[in-house]
Amino acid sequence: MNKHALSSGLRFGALASLLLGLQACAPTTPQWDSRFGETVRLTSQQQTLNPNAGGDAPVNGIDGATGRESIGRYRSSFREPPPPAAPISIGVQR
Repeated sequence: MNKHALSSGLRFGALASLLLGLQACAPTTPQWDSRFGETVRLTSQQQTLNPNAGGDAPVNGIDGATGRESIGRYRSSFREPPPPAAPISIGVQR
């Protein structure tokens, strides 16, 4: 291989690197940048059931005694988990 072919290959590589480097500095799609985040905002608005919710309105739910009992049962289910079902009895009613 001669010296001339090697230097022209290096020149071509340097020129290609320079062009790729300059392309990285070029402005990207301005029409996309102007609408950045629009889809997220639209999706959030569509998922809001009542945008005017909140305020001093009372919360509809269960009374305190029922809530306390259900939380107690929930917590005790972790202390005393139900026994596992035998594989042969799955789907069999007693």
